[in-house]
Amino acid sequence: MISVKLRNLRHQDKEAVIAMLGDPQVMRFLGPRRALTEGEADAWFGNALVNPDRFAIADAESDEFIGFCGVKQIDGVLDFGYFIRSEFWGNGIAAKACELAVERLSSEIDLETVQVFIADDNVASQKVAQKLGWQATYNDSNDGYDGRYYRVTLQSGVNPTPKAYDSN
Repeated sequence: MISVKLRNLRHQDKEAVIAMLGDPQVMRFLGPRRALTEGEADAWFGNALVNPDRFAIADAESDEFIGFCGVKQIDGVLDFGYFIRSEFWGNGIAAKACELAVERLSSEIDLETVQVFIADDNVASQKVAQKLGWQATYNDSNDGYDGRYYRVTLQSGVNPTPKAYDSN
């Protein structure tokens, strides 16, 4: 299993980020619900470097960029989300990254104010929420997708490790 850490986005992540944002599988439930063009992805990356919000997920050993996880303010609401390069799917990375992000954020924000929307078609993310013990609070739609809103909770008995977050 790949061990992951959270860190800030770095210039050297650009190629991997642009490829991820151009992947229709990754973008299916995100933003415009389509792959971004190279120009759109380049602009997105530039903005993310200047205005960081979510943490970058990286391989703890190699520091290779894997994806994003954390909270972003959208229309005045704190939205928890994550997205991962498709070649890393199915390795438990999303759940581990969410655990690390929630641990870090729990001392900075009131988790009760954070929303998580998972579309009914997004079975993999539903499994992550279940694995983390997050409870569905109500059904609704978001950007034309039917789904559920979940309550973010800390995993009991999980202790943050010193290498869980790299501020560099």
